[in-house]
Amino acid sequence: MIQHTVRIFLILSVALLCQCGAPSLPQCHRVPSESRGDSSQLLARARTEWAILANPAQRDGWSAARTRYNTAVAMLFDQLRCGPDGWDTRAAAIGTRIATPGAQSLDPAKLDNLFPASNVTDHGKIRAHRYTEGLGIPLVGWRQTSPVGQPREKFILPNGMPYNLNALLVFDGGGLPEWRFARRWKDDEAVVGSVRHTLAADWTSPNAVYWRMSELDQLHIQNVLLPARFTEETALYFVTPYDPEKIPLVLIHGLVSSPDAFQNVINELSPEPWFREKYQIWLYNYPTGNPWFYSSMRFRQVMRDACDYARSKGHDRNLNRMVLAGHSMGGLVARSSITDPGKVFHDAVFAKPLDQLTLSEPERLLIQEGLLYTPLAEPSRVVFMAVPHRGSPMANLTVSALLSRIIRLPKTLTVELLDSSLLAMGDVIQGENPVKRMPTSINSLSPGNRMTVALNELPLPAHIPAHSIIGDRGRGDTPDSSDGVVPFWSSHVTPAASEKIVPSNHSVPNCPEAAAELKRILKLHLQSKN
Repeated sequence: MIQHTVRIFLILSVALLCQCGAPSLPQCHRVPSESRGDSSQLLARARTEWAILANPAQRDGWSAARTRYNTAVAMLFDQLRCGPDGWDTRAAAIGTRIATPGAQSLDPAKLDNLFPASNVTDHGKIRAHRYTEGLGIPLVGWRQTSPVGQPREKFILPNGMPYNLNALLVFDGGGLPEWRFARRWKDDEAVVGSVRHTLAADWTSPNAVYWRMSELDQLHIQNVLLPARFTEETALYFVTPYDPEKIPLVLIHGLVSSPDAFQNVINELSPEPWFREKYQIWLYNYPTGNPWFYSSMRFRQVMRDACDYARSKGHDRNLNRMVLAGHSMGGLVARSSITDPGKVFHDAVFAKPLDQLTLSEPERLLIQEGLLYTPLAEPSRVVFMAVPHRGSPMANLTVSALLSRIIRLPKTLTVELLDSSLLAMGDVIQGENPVKRMPTSINSLSPGNRMTVALNELPLPAHIPAHSIIGDRGRGDTPDSSDGVVPFWSSHVTPAASEKIVPSNHSVPNCPEAAAELKRILKLHLQSKN
């Protein structure tokens, strides 16, 4: 464990000195040489194959016809997307037109970039390339948003929104062939004549493109050491537009991390038709230098805001079937947010009731929201992934203490909560040693931290099934196991609806067996009454 902590310290030091160049998306100013065929011949070829695909009597020839159709349409799409002028002008130049935007087709003019998914060759940290064979050309669309730290519309991802699309050239009737851009996360099939065909999809490339372009995963270190600077990015991001017909799956990352911790989980869930039909993903992002109980308070605040927004868009039947999945410290955020604290958290810190403390109104409100809160009502299932319910011994190491001392907490914690007048009143602080410095994320994970101890005095809510996914580094030595950061005695919690040990280190969301277990739990949830 000491070696692991020293390695973290070295990574922190090096990362702070590293400056990387700005990423870019594939561009196309000139049609690639391999796609410069005569457009009229390519259209004739695609039309011929379309007719075969529309004919049930030619089923035996569909596979070959689909391949020939896709090859011709891929070349035509290169001719459509490359060069000057707008989409309509370029479409007309090759004897086609753009479909009227609507339920069946997204408007490409609303995007800042649109390119074939095959152009994405580097998938970064994503382990497996998930692809669905089918009709049409898988595309990645990109709409730019404001960068990290700058205002944007609520629930919108920073830097940009990736779109998983499919380009289809439709030959219906005697008019010009029509380009349709299907939203692949919504549409699985296309009707060709009277025949339904599966649309091709690349599930990995849009995910990889986002994390290439996003700054969130580049700020792991700053988010730990300088959480005050990134407090404005404490937010929920909707991966797809909110849909009242789908259950939110809320993913909460852990220490020295960002929502990119769930890249591989999303990569495994996205290809599943049942998942896309029934679930939608919300990502919670927060600066991880703050103590977990403060991040939990902020989580409840943004969750209530998101749930108010969701209810303004329709019924809340699926909202009230929400599933939380937290990794590492994110599991403590999830657990505390669904648990009624009573007076346990308050009494762990203060020896006097709230109404007997000499406090300003902002201080009183902060303590009320942080320690005497009402738990979230919407979640109906929770999944813990490598969660230090009883803390981690690593938080007590000398190097961890050093890291904790250089973390700069936000003013809300260092001034408003621990006001000098409050610190002077030692008789209202529990314990022989009054709090002199607000805990950071690292020392709030100590097994002896008073809030961590208090959390374990509170039972898990009986009405919310809890599941644990725990790593043992493949050693098979549970209950004496550890994932390298959190020992089994800390990640094991009861009562649990299930507990799955997977051959993983602390990065459990990257483990294929963990993704399979999460799928099992989500399918189970669909069958339950919760």
